[in-house]
Amino acid sequence: MVEGLRRLIELQKLDDELATLEEEHRALPGRREALVAQQAAAEERLAAGRAALRSAELVQRHAEQELQDREAIVTRLEGQQHQVKTNEAYTALLREIDHAREACSACETRILEAMEAIEVSGAAVAAAEGEAKAAGERAQVGASTLAARETELGGRIAELRERRAEARGGVKRDLIELYERIAARKRPAVVTVTREICTGCRVDIPPQQFVEILSRERVVICGRCQRILIHAEA
Repeated sequence: MVEGLRRLIELQKLDDELATLEEEHRALPGRREALVAQQAAAEERLAAGRAALRSAELVQRHAEQELQDREAIVTRLEGQQHQVKTNEAYTALLREIDHAREACSACETRILEAMEAIEVSGAAVAAAEGEAKAAGERAQVGASTLAARETELGGRIAELRERRAEARGGVKRDLIELYERIAARKRPAVVTVTREICTGCRVDIPPQQFVEILSRERVVICGRCQRILIHAEA
C-alpha cells in the first residue's frame, strides 16, 4: 500500500502540472483574440479620428467658399449705392449690405471653429496613429510569442501525458479508479493530514483513523471531503 500511495502522489503531481499547462494552452486562442481586438480597436479609433478631421476640413472649405460668395455680394451691393435715387431705396440697400456682412461674419466664425476642430482632430489622429502602430507591433510580437509558447506547451503536455500513462500503469486498478473518481469531482484527490487535521476540508481526523493513516496499511478516506488522506511526513 505504501508503494501504491507513493505512485498515486507522483500521479497527482503530474496531473496538477498537466492541468495547469492544459489550462494555459486552452487560454491561448483567447489571448490571440485579445491582441487582435486591441489592434482593431486602435485602428477604429484612428479611422474615426481621420473621419473627424476630414469632416472639419470639409466644413472649412465650404465656409471659405460661402465667405467668398458673401463678400462678392457685399461688393456688388456697395457698388450700387451711387445708383439709388431715393432715401427709401438707399436705406433698403444698406439693410441688404448689413445682412450680407452678417453672413460674412457667420462664415468667418465657422471657419475659425473648423480650424480649431482641425487642430484638435489632427492631434487626435497623430496620437491614434501612434497607438495603432504600437498595437500592430504588439499583435505581431504577441502572435509570434504565443505561437512559440503553443508549440512548447504542446510538447510538454504530450510528454506529461505519456509520463502519466506510465505512472497510472504502476498503480493498482482499484486504487487508480478510486483516485480518478475523486479527482473528477474535486482536486486535489490526495491531501495531507497535518496535526490530525485534513488539509482538504480543515476537519479534525478521528484518532483511530489517524492511526490507520500513520500505518499506511490501507487507503483512508476523509469522512467529510471524501479525499484520500496521507500523513504530511509521508
